[in-house]
Amino acid sequence: MKMKNIIAGSLLGLSALHFGPDAGAAPQKTAVTAPSLNTLSAQFIRGYMEKVASWQWQSIERKGWANPQTNWTNGAMYTGMMALSQVTDNPFYIQRLIQVGRDNDWNTGPDRFFADEYCVGQLYAQLYPYYKDPVMIDKFRKLADSIVAAPHTEPLDWKNGIHHREWAWCDALFMGPPALGYLSAATGDPRYLETADKLWWKTTDFLFDKNDSLYYRDARYFDQKENNGAKVFWSRGNGWVMGGLARLLDNMPAGYTNRARFVDLFKKMAYRVAALQTADGTWHASLLDPDSYPAKETSGTGFYVYALMWGVNNGILPEKDFLPVIHKGWQALVDCVQPNGKLGYVQVVAAAPGKATADDSEVYGVGAFLLAGSELIRYNLRQNSPGDITITNPTGLNREGEIVEIPYDQFTAKLNKDTRKSFKVVDLLSDQEIPYQLIYEGGKTPKAVLLQVSVTPAGSRQLGIKAGTPAPVAAKAYGRFVPERKDDYAWENDRMAYRMYGAALEKTPKEMAFGIDVWAKRTTDMVIDNWYKLDNYHHDNGQGLDYYSVGLTLGAGDTAPYGKDTIYFPKNYRQWKRLDNGPLRTTFALSYDTWQAGNIPVSVTKTISLDAGSQLNKMQVQYTFKGDQLPVVTGIVKRKEPGAVLLDEKNGVMGYWEPQHGEDGTLGVGCVFPAPVPGMKTDNVHLLSPGTAGSHQPYVYYAGAAWNKGGRITSAEEWFKYLETFAQRIKEPLKVTIQ
Repeated sequence: MKMKNIIAGSLLGLSALHFGPDAGAAPQKTAVTAPSLNTLSAQFIRGYMEKVASWQWQSIERKGWANPQTNWTNGAMYTGMMALSQVTDNPFYIQRLIQVGRDNDWNTGPDRFFADEYCVGQLYAQLYPYYKDPVMIDKFRKLADSIVAAPHTEPLDWKNGIHHREWAWCDALFMGPPALGYLSAATGDPRYLETADKLWWKTTDFLFDKNDSLYYRDARYFDQKENNGAKVFWSRGNGWVMGGLARLLDNMPAGYTNRARFVDLFKKMAYRVAALQTADGTWHASLLDPDSYPAKETSGTGFYVYALMWGVNNGILPEKDFLPVIHKGWQALVDCVQPNGKLGYVQVVAAAPGKATADDSEVYGVGAFLLAGSELIRYNLRQNSPGDITITNPTGLNREGEIVEIPYDQFTAKLNKDTRKSFKVVDLLSDQEIPYQLIYEGGKTPKAVLLQVSVTPAGSRQLGIKAGTPAPVAAKAYGRFVPERKDDYAWENDRMAYRMYGAALEKTPKEMAFGIDVWAKRTTDMVIDNWYKLDNYHHDNGQGLDYYSVGLTLGAGDTAPYGKDTIYFPKNYRQWKRLDNGPLRTTFALSYDTWQAGNIPVSVTKTISLDAGSQLNKMQVQYTFKGDQLPVVTGIVKRKEPGAVLLDEKNGVMGYWEPQHGEDGTLGVGCVFPAPVPGMKTDNVHLLSPGTAGSHQPYVYYAGAAWNKGGRITSAEEWFKYLETFAQRIKEPLKVTIQ
């Protein structure tokens, strides 16, 4: 009941999605020969995809599942939902697919060797590369191993329940081969693809009519005729085949031995199918006798539009021959979407041509619609946005408000002179402007461009660079030298604030402190200037306060040389330099005079940067000393009362959730390292992570804090999860592609 409530709450949010200017218009009832421009725009297409997908999930929530969640009907829907997940900015869709896997315990259907029952394996194998959880594919992989091992020598005549063991009907070519193909791609094991290859041609040799370049549904239809005397070639059946071909080829390496044979088959079917499109833009239920089935039919049409557009996108089919067919088919599909998002004219579950009405809808038709839309978006962006940017999320994490850094020369390589002077960055699928910052690193010319983006799990964002004046960006990161407070250097973002101590503090021994200080914030506003001005920041006036105690410790994640159980602290910093200062990142460098680390004279420069939206600072600590290596330690000060401790050596995560500090609340402090850190420990003063620094080489890690009264992270469990997730993010950054 709890999960049902969660899903229902998520679905309520879907109703607020923006579907484009025509989303609420009644579907057209007449055939359209030339699509209007807006129905082919990426924004419009995604809007309609979300509209149809949202209706489908809401329908399932209201009525329940018509078939088991492992059933082929739903498996086909998941293929389209996964395609939508990769172009939408709403994480609901992929989160709902994850829930499907959990509901199924990552099982396929009970009839193990029946291809319909392991169509769902496509979903599991597609999710696995992003989430990397073996449980997602373990059961399907064991089944696939047994499929590989089977002899597959039985004839495919429709008797003795052959379809429970072999691909004896053409629909199976969408259900089975892509599932094995995606599993090969996910695991790197070629056996699954090779088996799909072998069994594809066994089925094709039996069911493919070389004269008509179409597939019979199964052996029962070899001698059957339509009312007009034509052979019986079912639209959706051949749609299954073409969709399966595209999805199998998607998982076939360019140099795969038998790829050319599959491509040749794809071309033959594509030209044959394109010639059979009806005047209303759809393919009716019977390909060779459409007049006997005069209604539109959207499931076969959806698979054809998907496959043909995929062929164009992959350079297999020429645009001039196929784009008119594709556009006409897409317009027909859009016309069959009702104002509430229901896709009509889907022939119900069947094995042969049959009627379809405006009220008929099935989940597999929705899957086909979404697949078609995803390929149309791909084409639209490729054609209309040359030189633009794709940001891809290679993980199952929801990358919300993350900062992406692109070298300036790469970013501007294809921009003309006028655009370089003043530009804005726009999300091409929402037409929303993306905030950015030029990075100068203390120089006079830009070195990089920062973009702040949110990317759903396994999703991508398509960004365009356009000439014009960008919208102002409110400061989300800021820092400055504070001479009026004993040479503090203070900095902050829209999450927390920090400071480090300068030379002037050394003249007040009772206040002396070494490490990093934390200021707790519950506002996204920049507060440093105002708090220093009021000089009352140890009291919470509504925005937060400074109650963190540093003293003669490393505080909230500072680093110092270490040896013989001794931390060799320097004096406080002597010089500062601000390198960049917002609105999305503030960066500065603090330099320290030489001091003795045991018998070794050492000096250091600490370059610290803090990005908008991040709880952690990037720390680059560069030591200068004679020799090759210097033992160092990074520490977090402990409190006398018990707190929660996380020492994850394997993932390089050190976390601390402090004890409650009266009415002030609780701080979480943490450090994340880019590699494993053996030897993490606690002593009477610190949590400690040892390391080794080289001379003149930055020692890089991340350190920061969260406050439970800030409202975002309110428990040790949430804080430790944030740190572990942060570690994954730095190991698998968002991928940037500039066309």
